[in-house]
Amino acid sequence: MDENKTAATADSAEEEAIREDFNGPYSTRVHRIGRTTLCIALVLSFLPVFYMYFVKGWQVAGYYYVTVAATLFALCIGMWITEPLIYYPMLGAAGTYMSYLAGNCKNVRLPVQRSVLKRFGVDANTPRGQILSAYCIGFSVFVNLIILTIVILTGSYFVPLLPPVILKALSYVIPALIGTLLSFRVEESGWKKTLIWLIPSVIIWFVIKNLGIEWLSDIGEATSIGITILLGYLYFRSKRGKEEAEEA
Repeated sequence: MDENKTAATADSAEEEAIREDFNGPYSTRVHRIGRTTLCIALVLSFLPVFYMYFVKGWQVAGYYYVTVAATLFALCIGMWITEPLIYYPMLGAAGTYMSYLAGNCKNVRLPVQRSVLKRFGVDANTPRGQILSAYCIGFSVFVNLIILTIVILTGSYFVPLLPPVILKALSYVIPALIGTLLSFRVEESGWKKTLIWLIPSVIIWFVIKNLGIEWLSDIGEATSIGITILLGYLYFRSKRGKEEAEEA
């Protein structure tokens, strides 16, 4: 009995040490490196524009630059705000930084991360889960880079040799990945809870298709995500209030 208590105390002390290091030095370094690399990527993304403008001399009136920037802002502002709120609780800080730097967050990084965490039975909201997420997302970036390099160098030769049925099947890759994520959610939470979070999306889709509110199609995804986050927060507050009442 004493040995079990000693082992439990040691495990608790180890978990506390991991949590302190995770919330302290580790998280500080993650945010510093993540912000630095994203800022560097931001500057580098403008290099083609600078080259065409200053080196090649391909210049247009400033009005066009402002118009393009305003259009992109109007189209993407909802995604810029809502997507980090969605992915951060699942991917963690390091995973989110790497996913946004490498791209393919929804169709590659998130499915890989969810599969690995499910395989090892680790919660994404724990320090172990977030560190494991960082490892598996990092490896996925290198694997993806290797595969893309091979495809780019040899794809023009091998792709035409593939049977038509395989080429047609490639169009179902994204739906299959989304279906995989949905199956994870159903397995973890059950059909009832999963379907509840689909209600905002269904309502937005119905309004766009049947009431003819075309402008809503541009912000429909952001609206649906925002409503879902609000419902999730209200559910969390309600559940927390019940737990506090039971403890009292």
